[in-house]
Amino acid sequence: MRSGFVLTAAATILAATAASMTGAQADEWCGYGTKDHSVIECGYTSNVECENATGKGGTCFIDPDYALNLRRRAVPIGTTGGRG
Repeated sequence: MRSGFVLTAAATILAATAASMTGAQADEWCGYGTKDHSVIECGYTSNVECENATGKGGTCFIDPDYALNLRRRAVPIGTTGGRG
């Protein structure tokens, strides 16, 4: 029950982020189908491509790593990240 709430909240936040960005700004999309235990797949170049891949009723959203720009701030493995 709790994980369902967290997933719903995360999907809502990502949907709001997706709505605020244009297709030109969002180069990476993720999505999943309507079946139970569907795998989230990323790497789509547009919302339309994602919707075509996930099928009717599927959910598409901007890749969170891309939206939050985590790739540029990633700390290399094996470093302390400045924490002594």
